[in-house]
Amino acid sequence: MKAYAIAVGVLFFIGTVDVVEDGIAHVEIRTGAQDIYETDMPVDLFPCEISEGDVFYAEVIDGVTEIRCGEPPE
Repeated sequence: MKAYAIAVGVLFFIGTVDVVEDGIAHVEIRTGAQDIYETDMPVDLFPCEISEGDVFYAEVIDGVTEIRCGEPPE
């Protein structure tokens, strides 16, 4: 859970779902060009149905961290 706290502390990150099992998604989170963290996140945190290989991103808007499914807009 430590990596999750680090990842949410940044203003923006992109993640990839590695495995979904028993309501937990094992994900890889990229916070920079070479900064990659692996962590587990409850599936309930995602606003969509997820599966292996799905991409998601998060950003802070008005002090609230929002997780969104798919590729971030350019």
